[in-house]
Amino acid sequence: MKEENKVKPISPKEVTHIIPDFIFEAVNKLINQKWNGESATILQDEIMEIVSSNDEDDERPSRRTVFDNHWLDIEEHYRKVGWKVTYDKPGYCEDYKAFFRFELP
Repeated sequence: MKEENKVKPISPKEVTHIIPDFIFEAVNKLINQKWNGESATILQDEIMEIVSSNDEDDERPSRRTVFDNHWLDIEEHYRKVGWKVTYDKPGYCEDYKAFFRFELP
């Protein structure tokens, strides 16, 4: 008699990627601060300064935790509410800081 598996593979629709509220709070705050009427450009480091810490006594997560959990993969969340979002980071032999740009569609 063939035994049927009780556990099934997860479907793409079942995958949940939870981004903590404090990430959105920081990005929203920075969008408001940097908004020029058409766009807001936010350095990735500016977000990290608010949300992360390398001090073990600080309650904020480490940079590594933020990156390992993909908590800055926020583009689609902002696109769903109407923003045109661009993320850019330096490639090989390029020298500039990674940034997000939020624009009117």
